[in-house]
Amino acid sequence: MDNSKLIAFDIEIAKEIPAYAPDWQQYEPLGISCMAVAVAGEEQVHFWQGVPQMNVEACREVVGRLQDYVKQGYSIVTWNGCKFDFNVLAQESGLIDECIQLALDHIDLMMMVTFTKGHYLSLQAALNGSGLGGKLKNVILSDGTVLKNMDGAKAPGMWAKGEYEAVIAYLKEDVVQLLALAEMTIRNKSLHWLSRSGNRQKMPVYRLLTARECFKIPEPDVSWQRNPPRRSDFISWIPQEKIRGL
Repeated sequence: MDNSKLIAFDIEIAKEIPAYAPDWQQYEPLGISCMAVAVAGEEQVHFWQGVPQMNVEACREVVGRLQDYVKQGYSIVTWNGCKFDFNVLAQESGLIDECIQLALDHIDLMMMVTFTKGHYLSLQAALNGSGLGGKLKNVILSDGTVLKNMDGAKAPGMWAKGEYEAVIAYLKEDVVQLLALAEMTIRNKSLHWLSRSGNRQKMPVYRLLTARECFKIPEPDVSWQRNPPRRSDFISWIPQEKIRGL
């Protein structure tokens, strides 16, 4: 795969979710405050945003831009995008079929790990294990103070309070780091992460797989887990007639 033809894509939702909510889907529709794309070989990160959230027309514009990238030969990369980002984008744009195709034909790095190893993995753990900078933890608020321990769950509330630059800075670092992780995975032919116990783990990656291709990965032994991930959860938002044969 050509590193120069990768783009990283990520969104931030607009709706505030209760802390430690186990399932964000029960709070749908979530809305989108902003989205970003980092393109391999380009310094500039492309953003879309709306206040209090992006409207249907703006979300449809992003779907069109993503389709244009694919037509130009780019591969879209996300972290949990098949289950989350493209699900939300489909709801907010109303372009269900278009988002289904984008979701199934793009590269979801977390999906590759989960389907191969049988467990979820955070982007932060992968960035740490790969020696990359990691997600942005400290952001500067509009009054000049520094908010520490920033994470995605804080973004909706911050956006509602007008802290647009801080949220955009957080989102920018996410797509930049995700793109760097994908490129490093290609170069090393492996994806690395740190386990919760701090041990370095790695998984061979001979090529990046699309979400569609991930369903061909042999299912691992998950008997050691009380509540293992279910493959069907990643595509539960897609109508059954659209996923026959996976």
